[in-house]
Amino acid sequence: MVNNSGQGSSKRRYMSEINVTPLVDVVIVLLIIFMVAAPMMTKGLDVKLPETTAKSLP
Repeated sequence: MVNNSGQGSSKRRYMSEINVTPLVDVVIVLLIIFMVAAPMMTKGLDVKLPETTAKSLP
């Protein structure tokens, strides 16, 4: 076959690179969510549980 691309028989090499911008965006959003949620996890909610009348098991 005739190669009309002007490159002859040389092969093109493509260098693939990972785009890190979306990765950085996701990491920043997760960091913000963690920073907002962490103080809420230390605070508890006072719950008054009902007293039981059942006898304990032997």
